[in-house]
Amino acid sequence: MGQEPKVEIPSEDLPRTELEPAPARRWKATRPGDLHRPEDVPWGGAFGTPGPDTGYALKLTSGAEFELGEGESRSNVEHLLLLIMGARASLFGKAPSADDLSFALLLLGLDHRVEVPDAARTRLAESRRHWALRVPHSKAADAAFGSMLTPALLSQSSADLRHRLSLGEMPLAAPA
Repeated sequence: MGQEPKVEIPSEDLPRTELEPAPARRWKATRPGDLHRPEDVPWGGAFGTPGPDTGYALKLTSGAEFELGEGESRSNVEHLLLLIMGARASLFGKAPSADDLSFALLLLGLDHRVEVPDAARTRLAESRRHWALRVPHSKAADAAFGSMLTPALLSQSSADLRHRLSLGEMPLAAPA
């Protein structure tokens, strides 16, 4: 709409030019904890081994079907499943997948489709019960359980683990 020629516009209503922001100043990390390059990011040991989108394991375990033994709580067993899935996925530098879930179920003796000797199945249930009662509530137990999840164990395929279990081997044992 055009401006009426006889109407005065106050100076505060006239268009103003805006100042452009100055270019950003160069930044340099000067504090002791600042990281300068991606290689400086702590990895392993007490820092763990992060993997991408490990939270996806929560979605996978929430839909998983498995039978619990006497005195076991689903949330405690899910905690163990999440630890195994996250450790295995981060070892391969990927997000957790359904294969990681089936591996964790096998490792904890929750996959009943696998033919396992009765004595081994009983020991798996005892070990799972032992860790499920302790790991979610104690950092020391969490660290002890995590130390048993070695790269040699986690890098096995589900078929290899299934074979080891059918022979009665115990990859994760509860301390005596």
